[in-house]
Amino acid sequence: MNRPPFVPAVALAARQSLGMSPQQVAEQMNACGASIDISHVHAWEFGDYHPTEQELFALADVLWCRTTDLMGIDEPRTLMEHRLERQFTTARLAHSIGMDAVQYEQAEERSLWTGDAQQTAALLRLLNVSPLQLAQMIDQPGRSWSDASAPPEPTSGRLA
Repeated sequence: MNRPPFVPAVALAARQSLGMSPQQVAEQMNACGASIDISHVHAWEFGDYHPTEQELFALADVLWCRTTDLMGIDEPRTLMEHRLERQFTTARLAHSIGMDAVQYEQAEERSLWTGDAQQTAALLRLLNVSPLQLAQMIDQPGRSWSDASAPPEPTSGRLA
């Protein structure tokens, strides 16, 4: 299973700034539905182990920070980073936009967008990005559409 990027020092600093113990973090994460124990928190903070996406979402909630903070990202630049910032798993986002999860995962991995107009409009709305930002995420600097509010036309590869 791929795990998102993670910066242990950020998690440690966030926990300490809240005055929480690793045990309290584990307890709060369990209350959020993430089944972990104190050893997970220690492993994350020492950099021995990275949280899964679901664990990252719960940890960000417990530590009152953004997932991108824990990932060491100032501003999301890729589809994956935007998705994680909004706390979507690939399966949940794919389902929400009406796309097969494998097709969406390939879009992230390859920086290719093959969604149709409806899927693209839903993606833009759920990730809170503009068509221009989507074009930049899939390596198309300088791409612009005459109507910035309209989704791009469906493509079979990179946006042209």
